[in-house]
This record gives sequence, structure tokens and C-alpha cells, in this order.
Amino acid sequence: MHGGGMTGGLADRQELSLGAAILRPATCELIVLGRGVTLEPQVMRALLALAERQGQVVSRSTLIEAAWGGRAVSEDAINRVISRLRKLATDTGAFQLTTHRKVGYRLTATTSEALAAETEPSVRTPRRRNARRLVLAALAIFAVAVAAFAIWRFTAPSTPDIASLAVAPIRPAEPSLAPEAASLTTDLQATLSRMKGLRLVDAAAPVGQGPALLLTGAVSPGAPQSTVTLILTDQHSHARVWSAAFDSRGVTDPTVRERALSAAARYLAIWLGDRTRGEPAAHEPADPEITRMIADARQVLSAAHQARHNRDWATFARLERQTKAVQAKVLAKDPNSPQGLMLGYQLATIPEFPRPDETQADYEARRLQAAQYLARALAADPDDTDALAATAREYTRTMRWAEADKLLERAVAIDPNSPDANTWYAYSLATSGRCEAALRHARISAGLMPQDSWRQMAVPRMLHCAGRTEEAAKAYRDLLSRDPGNAFVLHDLYLMQLGARDAAHLRTTATEIEAKLWRGRPPADIAQLLARMRMAADALNGRPAPFLSVLEAEDRAIGGPDPRPGSGVTKFGSTWGDQAFMLAFEYAEAGNAERALDLLRQAVNAGSVYLPWALPDGPHEFPPAVRADPAYAAIWKSSPGVAALIERRRQAGKPQDARPD
Repeated sequence: MHGGGMTGGLADRQELSLGAAILRPATCELIVLGRGVTLEPQVMRALLALAERQGQVVSRSTLIEAAWGGRAVSEDAINRVISRLRKLATDTGAFQLTTHRKVGYRLTATTSEALAAETEPSVRTPRRRNARRLVLAALAIFAVAVAAFAIWRFTAPSTPDIASLAVAPIRPAEPSLAPEAASLTTDLQATLSRMKGLRLVDAAAPVGQGPALLLTGAVSPGAPQSTVTLILTDQHSHARVWSAAFDSRGVTDPTVRERALSAAARYLAIWLGDRTRGEPAAHEPADPEITRMIADARQVLSAAHQARHNRDWATFARLERQTKAVQAKVLAKDPNSPQGLMLGYQLATIPEFPRPDETQADYEARRLQAAQYLARALAADPDDTDALAATAREYTRTMRWAEADKLLERAVAIDPNSPDANTWYAYSLATSGRCEAALRHARISAGLMPQDSWRQMAVPRMLHCAGRTEEAAKAYRDLLSRDPGNAFVLHDLYLMQLGARDAAHLRTTATEIEAKLWRGRPPADIAQLLARMRMAADALNGRPAPFLSVLEAEDRAIGGPDPRPGSGVTKFGSTWGDQAFMLAFEYAEAGNAERALDLLRQAVNAGSVYLPWALPDGPHEFPPAVRADPAYAAIWKSSPGVAALIERRRQAGKPQDARPD
């Protein structure tokens, strides 16, 4: 087996017999009865991977490992290649591709006799016949074959043409705004020219055959900043595909210009998806000194994450100051450094709830600063993978699942080794019920940053999402053995065992962690969590009163959905909604279905779907007593975004061969 080496070096691969056909990797050809069909390189790699295992069922993960070298690849990209292989099988008859639901694919080569029989007429012509008729028949067969080949060549799916975009001069509403309009036009052209898969053309140039958009707009008077309107039009159909207006009412920072630039880049990134063929416009290479400083700062930021997980806010504050100092130096050297801007964004979003020392005004100012950094980063480099991943997260907060997926697919396609893109794509896939695919991306991210416990946690989370709870439990225990004070990891393990309704495991786990990791003397926060595990075990065994008492006290402490200063001290989740979601799950397991449903409704209304494995069709969905209440079903129909998520999960749970490839 060639494994990951197959992704490159097709020129060095030997010919391979495939029944009556021949695979020629060096020329990307499939030879069938002397006729050559040229394949795209990735289709050839996938076909080789299946052909080398012909007759065997090849799982999707094995196919990715063999044909893509195990690198991050979107589900859509895999499905497109499988679809092209199906069409190739139909058009040439050289092989059959069978889907085995929830298992994988099997390729069966067609024998020489069978392939010849398919091409022969059903009634044989007598040997003695008119020579003229023989020649005409041969010519007819040849013409049909040529026509069929031409039809296949022109109708077979292929990599989409590079999309073109024309940026028309932005119109000033009055002469005094002409310089501002001209400057905005230049900025739009500079920003959008950096996007892979997009070619900027002159607005007066003829429209080609491929996807083509026209960006127009206007600058109008406004206070304290001018108002900007942008419109994107499909140049073939003349249909308006996107438009937006930006003014400074209620928001002055990020500026109107920054918001307009980042919004245009954001929409085009969604529209382009994972189309990255072609190179972006050239721009200055990164300053090596900035690259070094960013790499060092990211290591410090990772340590700050670790301190926050351990609720060591003093260490977190010290590491945050160090990271901010480096970021300030980066932006002093280059105010438009995408990496420096995204470093600021990441600092400003940790955590996504008020810190212990923050007032409400401080919290809001921090969130606004994060939005400013993200807008500026997208304007500086619309293909920055950290910026694309962060923008996708903003979309998931408003339950715009399809747009978020498109941005993450693009981020992974641009840089398969981006830790942020892989991490957030894993969580997005898990939320939509595609847990095995999520696990692949989680493992990539964990492998890229082995010292980052937050990224390491994504692996057992995705294993749990996929119903592989024994593997998840082992992974959680391994993390705890390396970092016994990480309450986040222990809390995850606790919730998983609570969802499995396994009282014995809960009690055993608490005892082992206390004895083996802490020699009977755990710190206060760990001791409280271990006691909670034991009370939960008692609740599962019919003695819920102590557990319910703890839940009710926490219920009072977290209050309502409005963030409160200092609330970060007690929270495991990112937001009030996440905390409410987890508390609802605990109430449900403790037998208080009424309060569980009430909190769950509030959490979902606040935008939280924090536990993918507890959502409908998850391996540890809410218990039957809760699911039987009509209010439970109503929660998942409460908004278009929630309903769309549940439908995505339903589609993900369908048999593999029932879904289009």
C-alpha cells in the first residue's frame, strides 16, 4: 500500500491493470479498449486507492488516508470525487463502484469478456455480408463512440473555472465624496485580489463563460462617517446575489470602510467555498521578524488557555499581558499584519463571558475590540485561515450553519494544517451530526499542537459524539494523567458518564482520580467536582435529593441569560447559554424534567447547542422522560436556525448510500 505517499508523485507510479482497463497514473489516463480517458489528478489518486484494493470494502477514512494522505479535506470534496468515479464507471463500463452504507466503497473491475460483450451488438452479423455495409457500420460505431466520448468530456464534472470579479468604480453621491469613493474602490480591489479562486478583471472587459460577478456601490453622506452601499450582481443572469449597506449608527469602530471591506470578503469567501484553484494577486512577503514574534506569541497564548482551563486567572492575566506586548510590537511594525490583528482578536475573545475582574462595560468593550480586529484582519487578508475560522464561529452563533461550513471548508482547503480551521471545523461538523468527519479534523489539530490541552480535548469530544465512548473515556483519562488539575477535562468525562447513565462508572472514576492522581488530597475545585460525580451516581440509583440541591444552588448562581461580572469563575462553558444547556442535562438526569426543559429552551434561545452528543439523534440524547414531553419537540422547532440544524443532523444520520455523493 502506498498510503499517504499517493497524494503526490503520480508521474512515478507504474501502470495498473483494472480488469480489461489500464490505469496510467503518469498521464492521468484510464485506457478502456484502446481509448484513453483523461482524469483529474485527485480522481486518479482515488481510483488508484480503490483499484489497489479492488474487491475489498474501503472505508471513507482509509480512502482519505490513501488518496489524500490523511490531510484535512472537506466532505463536499470527497463526495465530488466519488460522484465523478461513479460517472466514469457508467460511461466506460470499466468497473463498478458499490456503496456499503456506513462502511465505505468497493470497486469491482469488469472482465475483458464482460466489457467486450457490452460493446457487441445483441445479434451477430453473418460473416458473408456486403463490404460497403461493414465499412458503414464500423464508421457508425466509431462515430457513436467519438460522440459518446465527447459528450462525457464536456459533461463530466470538473474543477470549476476560476471565478472572475469586476469591481466597478464606487459612485460618490456628491462631488465632495469623490476622493473617498475612489479610495474605497482601490481598497476593495486590493483586498479581493488576494482571494484564491477569484480573478479580478476590468469592469469593461467582456464576460467569460465561467462564474462572474460585478461589484458596484456608492458612498453617501452620513455622520460621523459616510454611508457605503455595496451590490454584487451575477453578470450572466444579471440577478442581484448580495447587497449590504454600512453606516456608523451605533458602531464607529470598526469603521464603515473596514466593515464594508470585510463583509465583501466574507460573502465572497462563502460564495467561493473551497474553490482555490489559481493563485491570488502577489503581495509583499511576511516580515521574518513578525513571523517569529507571532509564533512565540501563539505559544504564550496557548499557555494562557491552559491557565484559564485550570481557573488560574492570575497566570492567565500575566500571560495575556505578555501576548499583548508582542502583538503591539507586531502592529507597530505592520499595522495591517493579518496575524497580528488575529492575535488581538483571539486575546479579546478569551473567554466569551465576563472575566472575574470585568464590569459589564469592560466586557462589551472587549467584544467590540474583537469585532474591530476581525474586520481589519479580513480586509488585510481575506484568505487568512484564522480569520475565516473566526468568522465562521460568528455565523454559528446566529445559527447560519451552511455559511459557517462554507467558510471552514475554504479555510481547510487553503491551509490543511491550520489548527484553528481544523478545530472549529471539527466542532461545526459534530454539531451537524457528522462526527466521524469531525474526529479527523480534531485529530489533525491535536497533532499540530500537542501541548494545547484545549485542542487535545476535541478528540475525546468527537469520539463521544460518534458514540465511541470507551475510546473517549480512555482519551479523557490520558489527558487527566498529564494535566490532573484540568477541571474542564474532568467535567467533560463526568458529563459523558452521566449521559451513559452509568452510576458505577461515575463512582469508580471519582474514586480512582482522587486516589491515583491526587493521593486522596485533590484541590478544592477538583474535590467539588468529584463530590458532584458521586452525588450524580446516587441520583441515578434513585437518591436524587443531594444532587438536585447542588443543581438548584448553581441554577440560582448563574442567574439569567444576561452576562454578569465575575460569572466566569464558575462556568465550564463559553457563555451563559452553554452553562444553562449543561445544567438542563444534569436536571434531566436527576429527574427534574420540568426545570430541564425550561433551561434547555432558554439555552437554545440564547444560541447554545453546546453538547452535540445530547442533541436529537446524539448517542446520549436527553432521557426518555424529557423527550416524551411535547415541549421537547417544540424546542427543536423554535426557530428556522434550530430547525435547520436538526434537519442537518437527520440527513447526517441517513444511510450513506441514501445520500447523494
